Amino acid sequence: MGAGTPKPRVSRLFCPSADLQAAFDLICDNVGKDWKRLARQLKVSDAKIDAIEERYPRNLTEQVRESLRVWKNTNRGDAAVSHLVGALRACRLNLVADYIQEEQQARALRDQESAGSSVSLMSWDSDGPASGAS
Repeated sequence: MGAGTPKPRVSRLFCPSADLQAAFDLICDNVGKDWKRLARQLKVSDAKIDAIEERYPRNLTEQVRESLRVWKNTNRGDAAVSHLVGALRACRLNLVADYIQEEQQARALRDQESAGSSVSLMSWDSDGPASGAS
């Protein structure tokens, strides 16, 4: 059973939907009025873009988020952060693409550190009482 416990923890750490959600948040915070250009690059139809504008007429953040949701739902299995980064770069929104890539790298480092630190904490815990008892 002990060997089965770490596997769910690892699968949660490297969850593609968490990466997409983080990318969505960064895009919503940084793309602004260029969202339509990005949506078109992601192959969201003009009809859907118009519907999004009508649904959220004065809420730019929701317009961006909804266009990303439409893209994700349309491309279910193929929706990946790499596609978003490529589309952002094609739209010359390189700074936002850089933010996303930096966030992914930071998350990967945190995940590695937390996996490594739990091992080192366990070794400290096992060594600590033995040396304290002496």
